[in-house]
Parts: sequence; structure tokens; C-alpha cells
Amino acid sequence: MTQLIIHSPNSVFMNFGVLITNYQAWPVTAETIKAVLEFGGDALTEVLIVDDCSDAPPTWPIDSRVKIHRNATNQGYVRSVNIGMAQIREELVVMLDCDARPLTPIAAVIAKAFSEDAKLGALGFIQTDDSKTLRPSGEPGPAAVEFVIGPAFWSRLPQRLRDFISPPASYLCLHSCCFAFRKSAFEEVNGFDESFDFLDADMDFSVCLNRAGWKTAVTPEIICFHLGGGSPQSTTTRVLRLHRNRWQLLRKHGLVRHEALSRLLLTIRHMVELTVLSLLWLTSRSKAPELVAKIQCRRELIRRVSNNYQE
Repeated sequence: MTQLIIHSPNSVFMNFGVLITNYQAWPVTAETIKAVLEFGGDALTEVLIVDDCSDAPPTWPIDSRVKIHRNATNQGYVRSVNIGMAQIREELVVMLDCDARPLTPIAAVIAKAFSEDAKLGALGFIQTDDSKTLRPSGEPGPAAVEFVIGPAFWSRLPQRLRDFISPPASYLCLHSCCFAFRKSAFEEVNGFDESFDFLDADMDFSVCLNRAGWKTAVTPEIICFHLGGGSPQSTTTRVLRLHRNRWQLLRKHGLVRHEALSRLLLTIRHMVELTVLSLLWLTSRSKAPELVAKIQCRRELIRRVSNNYQE
């Protein structure tokens, strides 16, 4: 279905589709759709919203290119992505979280990037928020050492020491909140692995692309406003899911070399965190609910380490 359109010697456009997932977030989804239609241009042929069995959508004066697929039952984020991709027709697909709306034109940038590099499998964008901070929608490939000792402690180590302990991956893992990819590359790696419930399915996708010979990159020319948290979930739930999915990701790709030692160190780390949080609670006058939730979360993490972070 992809069509190459030459508008001028310096501008190449390829038709593309947009996939947006939604769960109980219709107001922000509406803003994202509006921005997509504004910045997609004539090359945008389809916008598919996969709604994961949330409340009925409001009535909008929607463009004819916009379609809504509503799951009959709640399928989760990862399954919803695969359901949507089975319906998208275009070879180039831009995938956005419901609250990740573009602030700059899309079509020319992705057409140029993918037409110039036949091995480019996925292209990340730049994110921003109310703070106006710009950050890429991607990060280096996952490392077991960083996960085991914790990102906060890892980030405080000198860069040379980090590179010595765990050399950075030669590829980027892109965040699915705002990125573009080839449908053919998506299908080659069998889409998103549905054994991931939400977090790290995109990291796994990038690792799989890399191992299949595809490249990943980030362009500074597309900026999306993304606050995060468009779909409701508690902080504790997110932390527990993050740990389970990251451990699964590392094990799936053979990145945990000494599993028993890693689990021992993880247990020690969570016990130290629990001790510090408990001391803060004992010396605090307010007994903030957030602090209590963190304590309960660390207790649950300690319990789950022995069972590979399963419930």
C-alpha cells in the first residue's frame, strides 16, 4: 500500500499510518488525534485507535481516516498493539501513547529516514513535557548490572567505571510512547511479545530488531509532548510490573550470567531499601501514605525475588 510521492527535489513523502492505544483516557486521546491530523499531512492515510474495553468514546467530528477498534474485553497494552498492527495497512507506522501528541510535522522526517536506510527498523522521537526538557524516546540496551544494583546508584558511578563493568550496548532500545517502524520489521520479529504485560515490551522489541539485523535510531526532528501516566495505575503497581518485566527481559535475552548471585544481590538491595524506608517512617511525623506504599512495595519485591518476580 505504501506509495512514494516526490513533491520536490528535496522532499520525499511516503504514506504512513498511526496507531494509538487508549484505556480510559478519551480526553487526552482526542488531543493526540487532533495533533496527528494537524502534523500528519497528506501522507497520513489511516489513524487507528485501539481502545482496550474502556468506557464508550465521546462523539467527535472525526476525520474519515480515523477508525476506532474497541476490544470486547480488556486485553492489555501489548496485546492491543498486536491487534492494531494486524489491521494497519501501511508499511510505515507511527505508534503513539494516547497522551503523546506530536508538536512538529511527521511525514517528511520519517519518509527521509526510512527511505535512506533500508535496514532502519524503528525510529524514536524526542519527548518533552511541561518542564520543556527534551529527551530521546530511547535508551541504551538493558544491562543486568544496572538492574541489580539499581538505576539510582548506577547513575552515580563514574562513566568510565560503568563502561568497564558493563560496556554499553551498540544499539538503542526505543520507547513505544512515540516512535515509528516498518511493519515488515514488526512482523519479522513476531510483533510485541505478549508475555510482557506492559513495561519493557518495547525494549524487548528493540532487542529483537537488533538481533534480526535491523537498526534503531532517534531523530531530533520530531518532538512529542508526553507527560506519561495517560492510563491509570498506581505507583506501586507500576514498580512491581517494572521489576518483573525487566527481569524477564534480561533472562529472555541471556543477559543474566549469574542468576543465583543476581537474585541474592537483588534481595540485599530491596532489604536495604526497606530498612531505609522503615527508618524514615519511624522518624516521620506525617506517616505519609506514599511512604507506607513504598514500604509495602519493597516487602512484596523481596517476596517476589525468590520466585523470579512472579506474583
